[in-house]
Amino acid sequence: MAQSRLEVKVRPEIGGGRPRQLRKQGLLPGIFYSHGEEPIPLTLDLEYIKKATGRLRENQIVNLEIDRDGKKLKKPAIVKDIQIDHLAGAVIHIDFQQIALDEKLTAMVPIIPVGEAIGVTRDGGILEHILREVEIECLPTNLPEVIEVDVSALSIGDTIHIEDIPPIDGVTVLTEPTLSIFALAAPITEEEVEPEEVEEAEGEEGEAEEEAEGEEAKTED
Repeated sequence: MAQSRLEVKVRPEIGGGRPRQLRKQGLLPGIFYSHGEEPIPLTLDLEYIKKATGRLRENQIVNLEIDRDGKKLKKPAIVKDIQIDHLAGAVIHIDFQQIALDEKLTAMVPIIPVGEAIGVTRDGGILEHILREVEIECLPTNLPEVIEVDVSALSIGDTIHIEDIPPIDGVTVLTEPTLSIFALAAPITEEEVEPEEVEEAEGEEGEAEEEAEGEEAKTED
């Protein structure tokens, strides 16, 4: 995974409404964690981040240059967590965790399907995405952004499990191997609709018709 150099500054004041004030200035609060040391609150420039990295994402490896009173602390780190305000669609906080490039780490990596299942295109089946992340262990330089799983051979009734993921150089999968990732379900037919559901729907429709007739009668009177 490519490593970006990222310049950040120590945030001298924390708490209160200061993070909100930072965001109004186009800045972003963050924090840097290091084992056995006090966390360092950070200030990040959003425009600079976009130019330096394009877009930060979780599990991305970066070389932080932390400006503390004019002194630069160089720390390799992983983007551990990105907090998002989903209503505004904006990043509101970023957590960094120090790493050693020669020591293995564990991370949760997204799983995405590749290809179009034959059971979908030919038989009208439904591809169910059951497990969306997998835990892995590897060196930081081998950390994948995503794990792609080919689903094109899936027919109705087939399932892909963790143990079916092809080996990835330098990566050990830690998630339980028998867990299901994808399954190809049969299409839902009219015959499979529960009788109770049909009766309930018909009952509601009948009640609606009776109410409508009653309203018409009132109008005529």
